[in-house]
Amino acid sequence: MKTETYQLELITPCFCGGADPKKRAELRVPSIRGQLRWWLRTLGGFQALHQKGMSVREQEEYVFGNAAGDRGRASRLSLRLNWIVDSTRQVNAEDLNAGVGSPLGYALFPLRPTQDDDARRGMIEANRAFSLQLIWRGGSENWPAIRALAAVWANLGGLGFRQRRGWGAVRLLQPQVVLSEELAHFANPGSIVIREIAGQYADWQQAAEKLLNWYRSWRHHGQMNRRWNRQAQRWVPVPDEQKQENRGKCGFRWARRDHNEGLDVQGTGAPNPDREAPYGQRGETFRPALGLPIVQYFSSLGGEDGPLRGKAATVFWGPEPGGQGRFASPVLLRPYQDTGGRWHALVIFVEAHKWPVERPVYLSHQRRVNNQVQLHSETRRVRLDLYEKMKQDPKLSDFR
Repeated sequence: MKTETYQLELITPCFCGGADPKKRAELRVPSIRGQLRWWLRTLGGFQALHQKGMSVREQEEYVFGNAAGDRGRASRLSLRLNWIVDSTRQVNAEDLNAGVGSPLGYALFPLRPTQDDDARRGMIEANRAFSLQLIWRGGSENWPAIRALAAVWANLGGLGFRQRRGWGAVRLLQPQVVLSEELAHFANPGSIVIREIAGQYADWQQAAEKLLNWYRSWRHHGQMNRRWNRQAQRWVPVPDEQKQENRGKCGFRWARRDHNEGLDVQGTGAPNPDREAPYGQRGETFRPALGLPIVQYFSSLGGEDGPLRGKAATVFWGPEPGGQGRFASPVLLRPYQDTGGRWHALVIFVEAHKWPVERPVYLSHQRRVNNQVQLHSETRRVRLDLYEKMKQDPKLSDFR
């Protein structure tokens, strides 16, 4: 049996819910086991076991056990967690000064309060230390790979809600490791591409804001027609300055294609040809490759009495018919603190989990036909051009 204790720290606030995530946050062993499984699958399993002909699934069962049928076996890897919470509280986006339009607010939109829900969740503050003990009951020849799995997660991973957007990031304090050497234990270390936005950051928040502004610039479209002024009860045109700012975003012409495809499904029809010159062709789309679901609300549709209401102006995008299902983003935003205390803004492209190009996306909209509301769905072909272009952004450099 091999054991080692890892000293770790949460370097960004963590929304890691337990039995009641709205009231209390807590670190839990099952959550960490789930993260270790994810990194094992993502990196293609261990190189040594791969050379012995073991598939990734077989390796996962070898490490973590299997409770299925007659083939059930106990996990060879046990985890023991030691932590003391001295600061856990219930928060929403407003409590964190993450208002609409702010970088943090862009990432924390699910925590924005509504009339029916204060949207609060339990949160553990940043800079909270904990320890994790690994106990390995498998072959000693595989112990270095098990240590590498824990080290990679502790350097690049996180815990809890919104971790793909920088929350719940962890840092490995001890033992100190060289990340490139740990990645070499895996069969496919190239399944992740680690890049960074160069800069000097005083803390996690500055790094997170840089990352979120960058990411938003690639997904951004913005209003280009008119908006409803509630106070004046009339339509007002979007100012030319705002239109120009929208056009200047990195992803505008890709987002414009997605806008037009949603408008077609909604039933109004996009202009053709479009003077904004969107990329791609009709029947194609780009932003689903960055994660689903997507909800488009065409607020400028309607008449003199105001915008269309609710679902009449909304298109739901999903990986399944009816706009249902989820597709986790293959782009991870990661505030990172190195052993010297310097902060980095990492962008991790998860090649292993990018959108399969042969798979369509479903655009769904509720329509009224013969006084009955029916769900109308159409498919679109997803292209990876936007995702690939993000990787080539000159603002990014290789992280070493």
